[in-house]
Amino acid sequence: MSAPAELRRGWCPSLLRPMPSGDGLLARIAIPGGIVSAELLRGVASGARRFGNGFVDLTQRGNLQIRGVSEATLPALIDALAGLGLTDPAGETGASRDILASPLAGIDPSAVCDIRPIVAALRERLACDEALRALPAKFCLTVDDGGRLGLDDVRADIRFTALRGSVGPAFAVTLGGAAHDAVACGVCAAADLAEVAAALAHAFLGLRQESEVLPGRMRDLVRRPDAAALLRATLAPIPGTAGVPPALETADLACASERKGDRDGRGPSASIGFHRLDAATGYLGIGATFGRLTADQLDVVAEGVEEVGAEIRLTPWRALLIAGIDAGTATWLRARFARHGLIATARDPRLAVAACPGRPACARSTVATREDALVLAPLARQLACAGIGLHLSGCLKGCARGEATRVILVGREGRYDLVLDGRAGDAPSRAGLSLEAAKAALAQLVSAEAAQAATRPHGRMG
Repeated sequence: MSAPAELRRGWCPSLLRPMPSGDGLLARIAIPGGIVSAELLRGVASGARRFGNGFVDLTQRGNLQIRGVSEATLPALIDALAGLGLTDPAGETGASRDILASPLAGIDPSAVCDIRPIVAALRERLACDEALRALPAKFCLTVDDGGRLGLDDVRADIRFTALRGSVGPAFAVTLGGAAHDAVACGVCAAADLAEVAAALAHAFLGLRQESEVLPGRMRDLVRRPDAAALLRATLAPIPGTAGVPPALETADLACASERKGDRDGRGPSASIGFHRLDAATGYLGIGATFGRLTADQLDVVAEGVEEVGAEIRLTPWRALLIAGIDAGTATWLRARFARHGLIATARDPRLAVAACPGRPACARSTVATREDALVLAPLARQLACAGIGLHLSGCLKGCARGEATRVILVGREGRYDLVLDGRAGDAPSRAGLSLEAAKAALAQLVSAEAAQAATRPHGRMG
């Protein structure tokens, strides 16, 4: 079961086309490349404070989203952010906006190559193609440099993953999903990546129009028996793809699986804390409760980053990376940020819960998901040694998390339905639970799993 069609909004908000919600308009700010200066962060904080309700979300597409904007304040917000260069690169479309690149691009010594110029060329290629304005608003591309923080868990329509080829870097091309379930399409040269992406996007639009039911995303299209073959054939005329030149055909595809052992685990927990990139420097990952920051917290981050001369990288895991610092500086910043309510350690129980905004921020929700999630967070951490053990969703849509989760609580008429090992739209095993009853149910699960863990050789849960 999935969320009914009437629950789906059908577009992603932008600065020029915000989306209404329970607490006003959502204005999403595109951050090309995901690199933010302290000055820009201060500008966003000021905009949220003056023209919104003072809250800023970190999105799963590596962007920033100002909440609580009104029709009256929107023009002034656009003007203020335009003065900082923060305007939608694709206007009313998402053709060049939804490109996710490895958060450590250009500074990770374990990466196959520096993908920043490749991503810039891709963004420019898509932005100048008028026909691609017809792509669905949520259409997404990823470019993974093969380094430490991989994008394996990020679901995308077109995926490019760097490989070490015998004639230089190459990119595995896969379609419609995360790394584990996307459909293989071929291998392309770095120089051809932008053209390959454009060709596949055009092919998607063409095949989409031929379908009786319009597929919203690439994953819906590649389920057709003939679609994957047709999409692969799209690449044949492009030099450097689909085995031309032959050296690329023998690119070490095995290294994609071999290097997974050296890559950090996925999700927010893996990026939080200090991580070395070389003998001298690394990055500090910090998070916010359910990905939501206050304007004051943004100012605190900007001030700290400016003092140490670092840069800020956005991630698809709703975390900020403070890059180019040593361990001592990271310790100082970690303590400073923690005093202001930011998440600075990977074991913080808030990282074990995914929760949508809920009531009153979302008009569809009848439950205060995030308030309730804070109550349940300690139990959620016990359900998952790492990663997310609990998902609270205000409705069947499941906005906060599309992946299957150990426990999901789905709001309905002010109470919760309990789903185990599934998604928000799946059939519940128990229904109509109060918060206290849900807490008791989680406690029972924790106790049962602890008892099972005690019988295993290492006595571990999760």
